[in-house]
Amino acid sequence: MNADPSVLTEARHRVGEFAHEIGWPPDRTTDVLLATYEALANVVEHAYPPGEQGTFDLLAVYRAEDGVLSIVIVDRGTWRPPSAHNPARRGQGLRLIRALCDSVRVEPRDGGTEIELQWNIGKPSPVSLPEREQQVDQ
Repeated sequence: MNADPSVLTEARHRVGEFAHEIGWPPDRTTDVLLATYEALANVVEHAYPPGEQGTFDLLAVYRAEDGVLSIVIVDRGTWRPPSAHNPARRGQGLRLIRALCDSVRVEPRDGGTEIELQWNIGKPSPVSLPEREQQVDQ
C-alpha cells in the first residue's frame, strides 16, 4: 500500500474485518485496531522524507492453535531514532503501541523497518517474540 494518510482508514477497516472473521474478542479488537493504526501512522509520518512516496506491507496472521494474532508492518523507509532536540515529540506512539499489545518487536533494517504486534488469547504460554533485551528500545 502507499504510505499515505488516505489509506490508513482502509487498512484499519481491513484489520477490523479480519479480527471479526477470526472471532477475535471485541474488547481486544479495539486494542488491535488502535495499535495497528498508530504503527501505520508512524510509517506515514516518519519512514519517508517529505515529498517522497513510500509504501508498506501489512500482514495479519492468526494462529488458532495457540490463540495468537500477529500484525506485521514493513516499510522501505529509514528508521529515525528519537531526537535529542525534541524527545517529548518522539516515541509516544511506540509507548502507546506497547501498552496495547502483549508483545512488540521493532527491527530497523538497511532497507526499512519491520514491526510485529502480537496479542495472545489462547494458551498462557509466552508469545514467540524476542526477549526485551533483543528488541530495539525507543
